[in-house]
Amino acid sequence: MPSIPSNRKNIEKEPALKVATLDRLRLAARELFVELGYHETRPQDIARLAGVANGTFYLHFTDKQQAFLDFAEQAQNELLDVMSDRLQEISGSRARWRVTCGAVVDFGAEHPGLLQAAFLDPVFIAPRDDNAWGMYDRLGHLVSLTVSNNQSSDSTGGQQDEFDYELISHGLCGLLRHAMIYAGRRDLNKEKMIEDLSLFIDRGFGNQ
Repeated sequence: MPSIPSNRKNIEKEPALKVATLDRLRLAARELFVELGYHETRPQDIARLAGVANGTFYLHFTDKQQAFLDFAEQAQNELLDVMSDRLQEISGSRARWRVTCGAVVDFGAEHPGLLQAAFLDPVFIAPRDDNAWGMYDRLGHLVSLTVSNNQSSDSTGGQQDEFDYELISHGLCGLLRHAMIYAGRRDLNKEKMIEDLSLFIDRGFGNQ
């Protein structure tokens, strides 16, 4: 069998190398954006931590803002995937709210600083970027994922149809964020916090 020309070998390796390099840049960006914040992180810092040349950063991202929005999107995807997985085969309004609150609390505890950076900072970093606002509006998934099962199983329709789920989602995210900060300062029991929050939210939707 004839050997593959060296230039063809390089072409076949190039896509895999690009993916590997992008993954390293993303990991480095995530670490620095969470630890230092957007303004204190520089593209060359990301490249250095990723172990690549400075110019390589610009092969994947136009600028630091694009790298940050990519980081935020990746983090949001992680949280939404966790929530979707945990809500599988969970029925009952109270149980689904308990799982939802638990997923957010656990994700925040496992990845300190990530929730703040990924869900709140994009619109402050890029207020004129539609993509940033789109990421912010993904908060609406938090409620829609939780109530979708209940809507399909509720034959009466109920007063759930009266709610703007995205509005409620933004409010609940603020509630969860401040509750997590308060619980951390007071060293409150995590399970008790989740139980109290899920009960409060469920009753707010008119369930007893």
